[in-house]
Amino acid sequence: MGPMRYYVVICFLSLTLTACVSVQLPGSKISPAKGVEYQIPPSPFKEIDAAQIDKSWQSTKSGNTISFFSSCSTTSDPSLETLEQDALNALGEIQDQNSEELNFNERAARQSSAKGKIDGIAVQLLVLVFKRNGCSYTLTYGGLEKNFSAEIEAFDRFKKSFRAP
Repeated sequence: MGPMRYYVVICFLSLTLTACVSVQLPGSKISPAKGVEYQIPPSPFKEIDAAQIDKSWQSTKSGNTISFFSSCSTTSDPSLETLEQDALNALGEIQDQNSEELNFNERAARQSSAKGKIDGIAVQLLVLVFKRNGCSYTLTYGGLEKNFSAEIEAFDRFKKSFRAP
């Protein structure tokens, strides 16, 4: 199981659990990116602590989360498809998935939307992955399927403000 799968599972666990889960990968020599710029999502989003994630915010209104994960490594260079699949594999039962290639932060990127279930609960996830200067980035927006569209505009604004060094 790759680090992105742990990351996404932790994000979704934060939707339903009050405790954070910490996962230490053996032999991992990955560091987060430095100098990332973004605008903090507005209220009702509040920052939450989540292990293995650079930053994460959860809506006090809907429970939806906005987060990002960065991974810088000189020994690993996963493809965009691998990054995307690692993130989406957290959805045990993917029912509907759409992916597209696009340009983000002046780099090739993939954006995917997927519906699925985690522990029998219907969830939806929007994932944007890209690489820049030796680092990979995964931006996510997710929540219960019934609440997903409620605050997607906040994620769109977050993506527009996100700048990787």
